[in-house]
Amino acid sequence: MAETPYILSKLICSNRIAPDLLERCWQFLWHQQTGLKEVEMTLKPRIKRDFRRSTPGKFFPFCQKVKRGLTDNPNYPDTIWGASIGVRQRFFDMVLSFEVAYHLASNGDRLLIRERDKLIEEMVEILEEIALLLEAASVRNPDALLTTGFSVTHERRTHIRTKLPLGPPADFSVVNLGDQGKAEGSASSMPGALNHEIYMNRKDPSVEEDWYHKAIFHDATSMVMEKLEPGNIFFRMRHHGAEGPGPWSPITSTTIS
Repeated sequence: MAETPYILSKLICSNRIAPDLLERCWQFLWHQQTGLKEVEMTLKPRIKRDFRRSTPGKFFPFCQKVKRGLTDNPNYPDTIWGASIGVRQRFFDMVLSFEVAYHLASNGDRLLIRERDKLIEEMVEILEEIALLLEAASVRNPDALLTTGFSVTHERRTHIRTKLPLGPPADFSVVNLGDQGKAEGSASSMPGALNHEIYMNRKDPSVEEDWYHKAIFHDATSMVMEKLEPGNIFFRMRHHGAEGPGPWSPITSTTIS
C-alpha cells in the first residue's frame, strides 16, 4: 500500500491513465499526502489577459468596452474600489487620450505611432492592476466579472472542502502616517485569506449601525487609507476567503491629523 502513491504518480506522468480516472487519482494522492477528506474540482471565472497582445485596432474598442462596463457598474460600486478608485478614473482619462492618439496615428506618421504605442504600454499596466482588483473583489460573486467588459475564461481549480475557518486578525493595528488624512492598517497574513476588509466608525463603536465599509485590500501587512477626516476614528478588519468573510478583529482607534 505504501507504494501506491508512487505508482499513481508514475502513471499520471506517463499519460497512460484513462482521462475519466485522472481526477480520482489526483484526489487519492491529495488524501495520502495531506490527510484531507475531500477535494473538489470547480471552474472559476478569471479575467483573460489577452489585451496584452492586442493590435491597436482591437485594443481601441476593447478599452471602450471596459470603460462602459466599469461606469456605474452596480457590482463594483465606489466603496469596493476604496483607495484604488483613482486607478479607475485614470484609466477612464487614458481611454479618452487613446482615442485621440489612435485616430492621429492612422495617417502613418511614425512619431504619432510611437506615441500611440507608448500609451498602449501604459494602459496595459493599468488594465492589469484593474483586473487584479476586480478578481479580488469578485470572490463571492465571480460571475460579476462578466459585466466588466473584460474577456473572461474559466479555469479549473482545486478546492479543499475541509478547510480551517478564517480566524480574527489578532494583531490588527492602525497608525497615523503623518500626512493629512492618511493612515496605514496592518495585520499578519492568514492562511486561506484572499483579501482583507476594513470598517470605520467615527461615533460609538458599540453601535453596529455606526460602522461603515472603508476599503478592501490585497495585502494585510500594508493597508493604506487616504482622505480620512481628522479626529479620532475606530477601526476593525476581517479577512475574506473562498467561503466568505471571517470574524472581526478587536477594535482599535487612531487620531487622524
